[in-house]
Amino acid sequence: MNTFLETSRLILRPWQEADAEALYKYAKDPAIGPIAGWPPHTSIAHSLEIIRTVFTAPETYAVVLKETNEPVGSAGIMFGDGMHSAAMQADEAEIGYWIGVPYWGQGLIPEAVRCLLQRCFTDLGMSAVWCGYYDGNTQSRRVMEKCGLTYHHTESGNTSPLGDIRTEHFMRITAEEWKALQQIREINKDARPTELISQLMQVWESSVRATHHFLSEQDICNLRPMTEEALRTIDTLIIAFAANKPVGFMCIQDQKIEALFLAPGHIGKGIGKRLIRLAINRYKAFYIDVNEQNAQATDIYRHLGFEVFRRNETDSQGNPFPILHMQLKLHKGGR
Repeated sequence: MNTFLETSRLILRPWQEADAEALYKYAKDPAIGPIAGWPPHTSIAHSLEIIRTVFTAPETYAVVLKETNEPVGSAGIMFGDGMHSAAMQADEAEIGYWIGVPYWGQGLIPEAVRCLLQRCFTDLGMSAVWCGYYDGNTQSRRVMEKCGLTYHHTESGNTSPLGDIRTEHFMRITAEEWKALQQIREINKDARPTELISQLMQVWESSVRATHHFLSEQDICNLRPMTEEALRTIDTLIIAFAANKPVGFMCIQDQKIEALFLAPGHIGKGIGKRLIRLAINRYKAFYIDVNEQNAQATDIYRHLGFEVFRRNETDSQGNPFPILHMQLKLHKGGR
């Protein structure tokens, strides 16, 4: 039975012989195949042969733009012998993908991969999903990061389909990790009712009292109105839910994590790390300010790749609470 999957901008459907011309249009580009280990297509006939052989494998999909009804890439789920790494188990799968150069940087392949992750975990019962990329294919790695996969291991000396020897890096996401990510949502400014803001303020206050012991009662009172205003107006507000109730939130503005707070009962369960990775990988937030006295938070940020590039003796209100300005090590820019 043919499976058709749908996202906001895409249809994922089986490849058809009539797609050969469109496939050749994009797969002939040398910027696509060789970095992934396969040769550029040489003719429409070559593309047709690929459709009749390689693309007949189960769970192999043409990535079709709804707007034009044209296949512009390919994505698929591989099992068993199709897997690249010996570390993968029988109840795990691998996702592969590519898209035509004119559509790079538009978020279409992450959209397709998220759709396939949902199929893997909700329809196919997989316990984990893997993706692999060869050394130098940073664009492919970025797709994996945006979709929540994290680095697992590296294998050297692997033979690519082109016959050369390469180093291959593998990333993975488990069913439990994927389910946890489904509980993290961005909330638009026009979808932040008073009740939600009130719940988030409760999260904020309980978190502050549990972690910011250097603040006095008056300090907390002074911060309340500024925090509530930020929750209403900040451009990007990400909320972590548990049992449909907010248990943490993160505010992002101009590539900077402006705030990250978790309810005390949910600290140390990996939610904060997921939020930070999401900020880095999906929202390109490479900066954060942290109270120097909050050593636990500072240690977490350092563990996730941030480093201090400037220190202020006071906070933004002039209070005597030193602030550490941190940036992601791989994004040296200095602000």
